[in-house]
Amino acid sequence: MTTQNSQGPRSNPLFTLQHQHGPLPFDAVQPDDFLPALDAALADARTRLDRIRTNTDGPTWENTVVSLEAIDEWADRVSAMFYHLLEADGGPEMHALAKEIPPRLSAFRSDIAMDADLFQRLRDLHSRMDALDLTTEERTVLENHYLCFTRNGALLNEAEKIRLRAIDERLSICGPGFSEHVLKETQAYTLWISDADAIQQLPSSAREAAQKAATDDGRESEWKFTLDAPSYVPFMTYYPDENKRQELWRAFCTRCVEGEHGNGSLLREILTLRYERAQLLGYQDHAAYVLERRMAGTPETVEAFFAKMTPKVLPAAKRDLEAVRALKEEETGEAELHPWDYGYFCERLKRKTFDLDEEELRPYFAYEQTLDSIFRLTGRLFDLRYEAADDVPVYQDDVRAFRVRTSEGCDVGLLYIDPHPRPTKRNGAWMVDLLGQGLWDGEVRRPHVGIVCNFTPSIGEAPALLTFNEARTLFHEFGHALHELLSQCRYRSVSGVNVFWDFVELPSQLLENWLGDPEALRELARHHKTGEAMPEALIEKIQRSQTFQKGYQAARQLSFGLLDLAWHRCPPESIGDDLLAFERNATEDLRMFPPQPGTAFSHSFQHIFSGG
Repeated sequence: MTTQNSQGPRSNPLFTLQHQHGPLPFDAVQPDDFLPALDAALADARTRLDRIRTNTDGPTWENTVVSLEAIDEWADRVSAMFYHLLEADGGPEMHALAKEIPPRLSAFRSDIAMDADLFQRLRDLHSRMDALDLTTEERTVLENHYLCFTRNGALLNEAEKIRLRAIDERLSICGPGFSEHVLKETQAYTLWISDADAIQQLPSSAREAAQKAATDDGRESEWKFTLDAPSYVPFMTYYPDENKRQELWRAFCTRCVEGEHGNGSLLREILTLRYERAQLLGYQDHAAYVLERRMAGTPETVEAFFAKMTPKVLPAAKRDLEAVRALKEEETGEAELHPWDYGYFCERLKRKTFDLDEEELRPYFAYEQTLDSIFRLTGRLFDLRYEAADDVPVYQDDVRAFRVRTSEGCDVGLLYIDPHPRPTKRNGAWMVDLLGQGLWDGEVRRPHVGIVCNFTPSIGEAPALLTFNEARTLFHEFGHALHELLSQCRYRSVSGVNVFWDFVELPSQLLENWLGDPEALRELARHHKTGEAMPEALIEKIQRSQTFQKGYQAARQLSFGLLDLAWHRCPPESIGDDLLAFERNATEDLRMFPPQPGTAFSHSFQHIFSGG
């Protein structure tokens, strides 16, 4: 993202978005642009709101629902751009804005949801739905809008509405604050390594990246490791010194537990506000409120699922863990397996069991080549063509844009891909809906979609070589992108990924599974130097290893769900003073290692405290 210059007055590029659906002006925008543009966009939206609510004509589909769908188009463009940059390229100025922009948007959403005149018009239409001759899509839009109002305070009295508004505005600040703390804690830690012999045990890509990072910091005889995934994961997987692995693991698992960026108070405040909000709206707790609009439906359904899965998963998880522990004892004579040992000895067990070294696979998954493989695969499956859009503005040099079309030249959408880590990007991988598919300014438009990842970057002239899991992640996120790109709806509120969130994972899982198919691997996995297909022996090893440690991984994933449910089912006062003890108790049934003092997962659990 560009920074402020001293060339004098300049026009705000975000004002051009009021009636424009072209590429977002990533190359021209500056942090100072967002507040003026958002304030103007929200003023425009409130003018539109007044037109709907004061319309003297009776409520119709067009003058109420369609108008409501279009009410905040300009604000949507501005806020989508802001939140994307906050997560993908969020410097200090953007994080400062995260304390001002979310409350403005929250207040506007409350203005809509709590407007009695607007709700009455919508309620009238909802009561006459069967007589309105609506399509299935239109019925869904109307039902969703009606539920959005009732689930966001439309039926509350004035005092309750005032309190709900205050809760929503505060929550809109707490989430980004939680995320900012995690980012700062991640950025703040460095592990310096000077043992040249031990460092040789790491893959060359990890060694070279760590050496370059150290050299950039003026320490040429050392190697620099951080808590970013491309640095953290290979170190924990290959570095032989247990003490150093423990040091890095503890840094990762104590992020935001205490100190300047401790998230304990924010975590507690988020839980308290979410619980109060649910109670105000007539729900038992936040879990019940959220799950009403998920495929599961109720917390009881989820709890029954956990109860059914746990006794099936736990024995397999224990067998998996025992196999790793036994290998450690065999190789070191030490019987106890620690959490910082797991990745290291798990990788050694995989090599021993399947004669498979994950590094053997990297040459077949060069990033650009893997992306091209996805282009070819999805082109064949869905009749898509990808054209580099070098004229489209981007916010960093390694971000690329592609125009997506059918073979007949029909516009499908615009795709941005942001593949590698940077200090201003949060960890993880995700798809972002920058401009949704559907009506904009009265015309159905194609979507603009982004894929954001933190893959192993290239070093020097060498290409970026992905691990098999990174390649799988690229396929996974591309499945999300296709969900939006292939959408064929009229109304944005139900297009693309605007479905129940637990359904969102279906397209990503479908595309991800192509990478595990032998026939697909024969075609897609090519050596980046020779162009030769992956040898059958490697493909067979991949197939044989597909269930390796899946019991342990399933238990770990279930424990995240149990923790999420535990936090959001109980009254805040029952949590107690010790947040770490609460987490330990919530995950006890599926815990694979004894709890380590001072460590916690919840304090950096962005998926539930600063995301969805």
